[in-house]
This record gives sequence, C-alpha cells and structure tokens, in this order.
Amino acid sequence: MSRVHKVAAGDTLGAIAARHLGSSAKWGKIASANPQLASRGRAADGSPIIHPGDALIIPANEAARPAGAQAKTVALSGGERDVAIKIDGKKFTGFTSYELTLAYDSLDTFSASAPYSSAMAELRSAITPFAFKPCDIYYEDSLLFKGTLLTPDPELTDRAGEITLQGYPLCGILNDCAVPPTSYPLQVMGVNMRGIAEAACEPYNIPVVFDGDAGPDFTEVSIEPAEKIAGFLAKLAKQRGLLITNTEKGELLFFAPRRGKAAASFAEGSPPMLSLKARFAAQGFYSHVTGFSKTGPEDPPFSYTLENGYLISKGIMRHHSIIVDDAEGLSGLQKAVEAYAGRMHADCVSYELECDAHHNRDGERFKKGMTVCVLAPTAMVARETNFIAREIKLTRTAEGKRAAMDLVLPGSYTGKLPEAFPWE
Repeated sequence: MSRVHKVAAGDTLGAIAARHLGSSAKWGKIASANPQLASRGRAADGSPIIHPGDALIIPANEAARPAGAQAKTVALSGGERDVAIKIDGKKFTGFTSYELTLAYDSLDTFSASAPYSSAMAELRSAITPFAFKPCDIYYEDSLLFKGTLLTPDPELTDRAGEITLQGYPLCGILNDCAVPPTSYPLQVMGVNMRGIAEAACEPYNIPVVFDGDAGPDFTEVSIEPAEKIAGFLAKLAKQRGLLITNTEKGELLFFAPRRGKAAASFAEGSPPMLSLKARFAAQGFYSHVTGFSKTGPEDPPFSYTLENGYLISKGIMRHHSIIVDDAEGLSGLQKAVEAYAGRMHADCVSYELECDAHHNRDGERFKKGMTVCVLAPTAMVARETNFIAREIKLTRTAEGKRAAMDLVLPGSYTGKLPEAFPWE
C-alpha cells in the first residue's frame, strides 16, 4: 500500500527512492505518483526539485512486501462463509448477501453486505472511507482476485445497521484515472500494444500481462489529457483483436479470445435454468460495415467493407462506417472492421440467463468466458447453440444462490460472423 513521506531539509528524490523503494534510480516512480511536481524545476539528476514540508506519496514497493502470514478469520454473522474479503491481514466472512461480477472483456467487481455496528472494532478499523486499501477476494477458499476496497456504504435503519463493502481488482484504478501530468503527453511512435500499456500503467504501478502476441507496432498513438486509461487501452486492443480483463493477481491482462467446449448446458423447462431473456438491439445492426483508414493529406485513403449476409439475404440495406486510426495496410484495416462487426453482434444479439446454481454438473464454478450451450425455443433459441459468457454475476441473497449470465455469440470476439442465428 502507498505511504506518505514528508520531505525534510537535505532530502532528494533519489535518496527518498533509495530509502523506500530500494534504489535511487526509482525516483521516477515517486515523481509519477506526485503530479504536483510536474511544474517544478529540475535537479542535476533530472528529478523534480522538492522542498522541506512537501508531502510525497510513495508508491507500493511490491518487491519489498513480506510474505503474508496466516490471516485471522473474523465472522461478521452466523451465516454462510462462502465469500471472504481479506483486509489488513484479517479475513472477514459471514456476509449475508453478495454480488461477484466476473467479466470476460472488462474488469471484475465485488459487493458484499453484512450486519454492522460501531462496536465491531476489527471491521471498523479496516474500512476507513477513502482509504482505498488493498484487499483479497475469496470464493469457497479460492482467490478470485487481488483488489482495492472502495468506500464502504454503512446504513442505519430503525431495526439494525448494515455495511456494504465493494471494490474492484488492483487494475480497476485504470477505469477511474487518467495519465498524471508527470507522464503527459503520452505520445508514442512505432510501439506495440505491450509498450503502450506498460507506459500508461506504470504511474499506477499496475503490471501488464499478455497471453499471446501483442501484435504489430502502432505508427503513432496519443492519449487525451482527460481520457481514462482503461478506455484508451481497450480501444487500441480492439484494433489488434485483443480483449482486456484482470488476472487473479489484479494485473491487467491482454488476450486473444479462444473458443472451447461447452462447460455448462441449459435447456428450457429443466433445472437449474430459471429464466432466459433475449436482448435484441435492432438499431445497431447493419448490413454493411465499411472501415476507412485515417491518413494524412498526402496519403490516399483506403477502405474495406464487410457484408452481413443475414440482412443482405433479406434485401435489407443498413450501412455504417468507421474510421480506423492506425491500420497497418489493408489487412490491418480488414481485421479492425471484422473486430467491430463482431462487437456489433455482441451488442445486438445477446441473452440473459439466470439459474439457481454457481457450479456446473461436474461441480466446477462458472467462469467468465466459458462456453455455454443453450436450448430454449420460447426465447428464440430454437436449436442447441453455444454462447460465450461475457459476464457472470454470482449472487447470494435471502432467497438463495443465483447466477446471471450475459451470453453472446462466439464470433462476437473472433470477428467470425455466425453462419446461422439461434432462432433459425
């Protein structure tokens, strides 16, 4: 967790870095964590000048963290202990309700509620508002992800008090924050997705992981001052056919989608499926998607058009155009247009499935990105169809355990348009 150092007479940024981070060469990490230094003059080593009395945020030094000792378990109620949140070396469990959102193409989140009173000293000391403490989220004793605890929500009624804890993975800060002034302007040329991501995430000490190839270099890329880092990186990742999510360690993960065998099957009228709702968005569904390259005044533009055979076969023309900022030739532009068309299908053809289980028939917990086979003619799934679980919400309330799945067609992430739709 980050700390604060109050500058004393004689301090230099290099000396402070050596004391807290183990090397004077790491002064840049401290400068990145303190945007107020961006307008300062420079010392002989290039570091910003600091003054006695300055309060400097010292980023966490991951290498210096000792191995965690056995956590003390604190039960907040006599209820089920399937979910636990570890804060300050204590594992809080016994939550009366929770919602765990596991996202395939975005970042996970959690929310858990429990009885609360000011007499619960251990919990009270662990949940100071706006402390943004690191925490670990466990489900059935297995780590879901390392995260950050956001501001708790206490509520007092005429009957009792309740507290709701919520948060996201360590890399969730990238959804909230922009590049600090000490790293701006972030403008790179001839760098691939990995290099851009590492440069954008470095000020917040967020590790970047790639499962597969980072793709070709971008010709030129820049981020706007007010642009959120996660949105900026997700936009570039789409151009390279990559998705973004978080790892168990809270790192930012870039990966290429893959198709697998069905991990769960559901059929109309059979448990554990409770409901299935189709979500069709007609206004965003197009017969033709044309991508145009973004070029300079002296460069001739080029284009690529993808055809949606489903609408064309019905004689329907609905055209849409996109601009691709950094297409590597016609093949790069084609890949970007196919990725856009895949996302179009995800946005326009999806299903929301609810069931009263958290595990498949083999006892395996439902996981984001898993393949799900569904047959439900009443909901316009007329034949057994495989979907990808774009998002899974595992919940427990007074009514029991539920899982809500946001299902999309497999081609939504590979850019391969479906040969037939579920209702055909």
